[in-house]
Amino acid sequence: MFFPEPLKAEELFLNYDTGLLPSDAEVKESEGKLIGQERAERALSFGLEMSSSEFNVFVAGIPGTGRHTMCEEFCKRVAKNRPAPNSVVFVHNFSDSDRPIWLKFQAGLGRTFQSDMLALISELQEVIPKAFEEKSKDEERKELIDSLQKKQRSLMSDLESKAKQLGFTIKIGQGNFTVIPIINGESATDEVLEDLSEEEKEKINTDRDKFYAEDIDEFVRKSRELEKEIREKLRELEQEVALTVVRVPMDDLREKYRDFSKVLEYLNRVQEHILENLSPFLPSEGTDSSNQFSPFSGKAQDENPFSVYEVNCVVDNADLQSSPVIYEPNPNFTNLFGRVERRAVFGTYTTDFTLIRAGSMISANGGFLILDLLDTLTNPGVWPALKRVLRNKSVRIEDLGETYGWSTGGIKPEPVPVEVKVILVGSPMHYELLLQYDEDFGRLFKVKADFSESIDSDHHTIRDYQVFIEFHRQKNDLLPFTEEAISRVLQESSRFVSDKGKLSTRFGDIRELLIEADHWARQEGVTQVDRLQIQRAVEEKRFRSDLLDDRLRKQIVEGTLLIDVDGKSVGQVNGLAVLSLGDYSFGKPCRITAQTFMGEHGVINIERESKLSGNIHDKGVLILQGYMGGQYAQKNPLTLSASICFEQSYSGIDGDSASSTELYAILSSLSDLPINQGLAVTGSVNQRGEIQPIGGVNEKIEGYFEICKEKKILNGEQGVLIPIQNVKNLVIKEEVVHAVKEGKFKIYPIKNINQGISVLTGTEAGERDNVTGEFPEDSVHGRVQSKLNRMFENLTNLRRNEENEENEEVNDNLSSSEESPPTPNEPPVPPPRN
Repeated sequence: MFFPEPLKAEELFLNYDTGLLPSDAEVKESEGKLIGQERAERALSFGLEMSSSEFNVFVAGIPGTGRHTMCEEFCKRVAKNRPAPNSVVFVHNFSDSDRPIWLKFQAGLGRTFQSDMLALISELQEVIPKAFEEKSKDEERKELIDSLQKKQRSLMSDLESKAKQLGFTIKIGQGNFTVIPIINGESATDEVLEDLSEEEKEKINTDRDKFYAEDIDEFVRKSRELEKEIREKLRELEQEVALTVVRVPMDDLREKYRDFSKVLEYLNRVQEHILENLSPFLPSEGTDSSNQFSPFSGKAQDENPFSVYEVNCVVDNADLQSSPVIYEPNPNFTNLFGRVERRAVFGTYTTDFTLIRAGSMISANGGFLILDLLDTLTNPGVWPALKRVLRNKSVRIEDLGETYGWSTGGIKPEPVPVEVKVILVGSPMHYELLLQYDEDFGRLFKVKADFSESIDSDHHTIRDYQVFIEFHRQKNDLLPFTEEAISRVLQESSRFVSDKGKLSTRFGDIRELLIEADHWARQEGVTQVDRLQIQRAVEEKRFRSDLLDDRLRKQIVEGTLLIDVDGKSVGQVNGLAVLSLGDYSFGKPCRITAQTFMGEHGVINIERESKLSGNIHDKGVLILQGYMGGQYAQKNPLTLSASICFEQSYSGIDGDSASSTELYAILSSLSDLPINQGLAVTGSVNQRGEIQPIGGVNEKIEGYFEICKEKKILNGEQGVLIPIQNVKNLVIKEEVVHAVKEGKFKIYPIKNINQGISVLTGTEAGERDNVTGEFPEDSVHGRVQSKLNRMFENLTNLRRNEENEENEEVNDNLSSSEESPPTPNEPPVPPPRN
């Protein structure tokens, strides 16, 4: 057995050899480079270049690792080799005005088509009226009208002749005919008709009714047919006249857009609609100003009749040279999938295809769309709609209420086909949860790009880090950084991940450190950032967040929280815990005590009995019982009761990093060997007594050091016992390193319980003799074994005495029963009632 040596100061940190500062060429080439993220880079490259819509990408990693920046840069790198996507416009659907249709053009051609249609309508508004003003066309129109009037007069003449033959004359009124009998060559008056006999009256009425039913009805039918024929001929004439001026500009547009079949179909429908609705193009003969608006119709009567020919260009892409890369910071339903706006008219809302607006999904068509997972999941209706788009490869522009059936009505634009590669950015936990609970997620997001929180520290990554620092120095116009400053930044990066052999990928935090250090350098009036300014930036940020830490330290110094940092005590050890407050964590010592006594209850966890411990802590306590049984109960049962308590702890406790500390307290209590109170302990233990690594080792060491410093007790007896596996995680702040160098503070790497208890008590732990199987009497284990043996003997004797007393009592009862006369049997006790 040997006592482990404390670590040297050089083992507590790592000085980085930064070498020459990077050149401008290196800095320029570094833009968009993924430092040390080969796995994520290969995954992104595969996912972004895959054409299948199912191979969308999920980027997993913690915030601050440059996920967004790197995704955008990588997407741009892939997108620059792809052409710009099509323009998208919406136009009126002449078959169903409530269902506007989309048209697609090459990038930038959508605006051109919009201008062409505007120019077309403006030209037709000018040339169509002029075409009707030509003398030849006017004469032809008059001939048709004269022909109508001539035929109407002929029909009227025939009707009058027929009436005269029947003895009637016709008087034409306001929209009706009056048939009057002729008596004695003159139109009969009411008085004359009254003087007629009943037979004559009946004959006149019969002939008149027959005339109405046959001749007048026939006249009206032929007149209407004649009017319809003339109207049709006039309409054909107007269309023929209009076609002469409409055909040429329409043919020009058809020729210009001959490669777009859907556009040609739309232009044909536009021409048909113009020819069938010429009245807006012709000068009006007069308007009734009192009826220009109709509040009952919900719109102005003189609303622009040419709006149906407008073109709503929702996406043009004229400025794009390659496929788009869009990051949507606010992925709500309308921002992502588009919306249909409305305008207020006379207290009600109306809409049409000109108020359709595209969302990011349509804007990113043919390219890449980057979304934050949490925002996508928490915005109502977005996640199921996003999955529908990816499955159907089309975007339906509608209100969120229509999606859920809350509202109906309004226009329903034709769904727009899209080919978009979606990149979701989230955490590994979110990825696992979605993969487990959302059956569509695994089918739609088949590529996972995992961003590591740390990268190996080697020559290449250190050089990349230097280039990263210089790039952001130039980008943010910061002061120059010395080699010492860069080395200190690298140390802080290693501290972020608590590993001397790795560097952090939390580049956002590194960038903030550079900016803060530049601020303090300018405050101090220096021309470059040195190690001192980096250190000050670290300390100032810590100071801004350590209010609770400071209060707890003061309570310990004042004696409110009982923590001893010198002297010795049996069954009492300083344990170490880590408290986390979001972005700030700190170590806090806690007194752990153990009381041992004869019994068979084993190790009693007071925290568990009071329901203040978590499952992992309970597991750690049960491991202690396994260790005790394996170590000391090979010959006799373990006749022990031991209570363990975290003193002055009134909140929940979890984790097993204090399990070795609890075991040391039990061994101290059983061996009656006092523990050096200047030492604090952290580390979990297994049933074989091996110390296992824990987290937060730097914070625990520094937290205990601060207590010793505040109490002004640093005499070389103070220190911390840590698992030997955690030595590589040590990136201790300089103040602690200096104290270790001066011998005022010690850090012991512990491999097993034997080493730990030896350091704490100053007594050899002891090992079993290969022949006798016994521990040395003066060793820790020998003392523990001896006391447990005594407890076993005492408990055995106690039980034997109890058995003897019981036997004597039974014998006495038997003797007394033989000497006394018999007594009658007592009646049986009746059973209790329910």
